[in-house]
Amino acid sequence: MTRPQQETLDAVIRRIHDLNEHSLLQLSQYLGYLKWQEELWQSLLEEESRDEAGFALEWKCDLLSLFPQSRHSATRAPDLMEVRVGTASCGMVQQPALWQHPPVEGSAVVEYDLRVPPEVERLRMQFAIGIRDGAQMQDDNHCAFRVLLNGVRIWSRTKQSCEWERFAIDLPNQAGQQAVLQLMTDGLGNSRWNWAVWAEPQLLGYTAPQRDEDSGK
Repeated sequence: MTRPQQETLDAVIRRIHDLNEHSLLQLSQYLGYLKWQEELWQSLLEEESRDEAGFALEWKCDLLSLFPQSRHSATRAPDLMEVRVGTASCGMVQQPALWQHPPVEGSAVVEYDLRVPPEVERLRMQFAIGIRDGAQMQDDNHCAFRVLLNGVRIWSRTKQSCEWERFAIDLPNQAGQQAVLQLMTDGLGNSRWNWAVWAEPQLLGYTAPQRDEDSGK
C-alpha cells in the first residue's frame, strides 16, 4: 500500500469510529455494493484479455504507469487544462484513471512514445471513459475523447454522462516499431464541467495460437 493510500485509509477509519449504529449498517451495505462493482469490473477486464480467436496475450503496456514519461500539451492555449493521474469516480465506481480536463479552446493531448515487441501479431487497446461524478454537463455540452496512433485518428467518442463506458479497440500492428500514441480530449467549444477521465488505459499485444504440426492445425 502506498503512503497516500495508507493516509486515506487512516482518515476513513477515524471517521468510521464516529458513526452511530444505523450509519454503520448503511456503510456496510455500501461497501458490499462497491466490492461487487469492483469484482464485476475486474471480471470484464479479464474477459477482454482473452482473445476470441485464440491468440495468447504476450505483452501488456499500462499507460498510467508510463504517465511520468508522457508529454502533455494543448493544441491551442492551455488555459484551465488539467492533466494528471488519480482515482476517479464515475457513477459511484472508483477506478485508477488519467484525468484530462480539456483547455478552454482546443484539445488536451497526452502523448506516449512506445516500442511494440517484434513478436506481437495483434495489437489492441482497452480502456474506459467517463465524466467524473459531480459534473453538471447539460444540453449541448459534450466532451470528445480521441485516440490517435502515429498521427492518425483511430477512435473517437463524445460523452456527457458520468457512468463509465468500456471499450476494446483493434490498432494497426506496430510490431518491432516505434509508435506514438495520443489520448486527446476536447470541450468542443464548451469546456465547462468537462471532468474527463480515462480508466486503466492499456495496450495488449497478442501472438497467434501455436499450430500442431502433426495434425496440421
